[in-house]
Amino acid sequence: MTTRLVLSPDHDLDDRISAALAASSLQAIGYACVIDLDRMCCGSYRAAADIYPASVIKIAVMAEAFHQYAAGALTRDQAVSISGANLTTTAEPTPFVPGYRATVQELVELMITRSDNIATNQMLDVLRRENVTAYMRELGLATFLMGRKLSGSEPLIADPETVGRNRLPPEETAWLLAVIALDMVSEAAEQRAILERCVHNDKLVLGLLPGDRFMHKTGETDEQSHDAGILVTSQGRRYAIVLYTTPEPQPDRSDASYIDPRLTSWMRHLRGSL
Repeated sequence: MTTRLVLSPDHDLDDRISAALAASSLQAIGYACVIDLDRMCCGSYRAAADIYPASVIKIAVMAEAFHQYAAGALTRDQAVSISGANLTTTAEPTPFVPGYRATVQELVELMITRSDNIATNQMLDVLRRENVTAYMRELGLATFLMGRKLSGSEPLIADPETVGRNRLPPEETAWLLAVIALDMVSEAAEQRAILERCVHNDKLVLGLLPGDRFMHKTGETDEQSHDAGILVTSQGRRYAIVLYTTPEPQPDRSDASYIDPRLTSWMRHLRGSL
């Protein structure tokens, strides 16, 4: 299934995004895109910037898995043996050790809900990174690149097939979320359900209003802190919302659990203006 969105620029939405960034002291390090899915218009702030997407790129890997399900090239219950070459540190406890027999659906689920890097790297062997890139380009993500496997820490995982640095700018993340929100890709409802089960709810989620739903994926490295998802408000309005940030080094970031409260502040200010 292929599609092309047609979006109108919304300068008022640009202003609301920028005002929320200013109110949250994020203008210097923030990159944002918001698509109003009911009015099919878009606002942004430096959204074309080539900021490393970190684990947000896993949304694209999930979308390609469902694309291959629909094509009959892959099944959910297909067994996959975890390769030692794909091991790296990852955000949450993981069952994936060399020789573990996983199903493809288990890999997809934990890749998104618990941001499992080992699951992601194994899925790239199953799907092939060039197929992920080709499908994203087909969907309209003009500069997307699935270039290399993911590493949870230094040194980077050995990846002989690397073809470059991963690329998924904020505006293209919003576009991908929009086609998932609008049922323009295979089994979009199931993809949204997986995103809604994300356990990392300490960034934009904390800025929502009661009754809001946010189907999302975060990304975090020493140099990036991102959150991106589909918002369904308590009134039923729908938005694709993406915020990438490049935080300056801070002494308290030595604690891996530190979450910059400015991301929550941005969502709170933005949500109040929608």
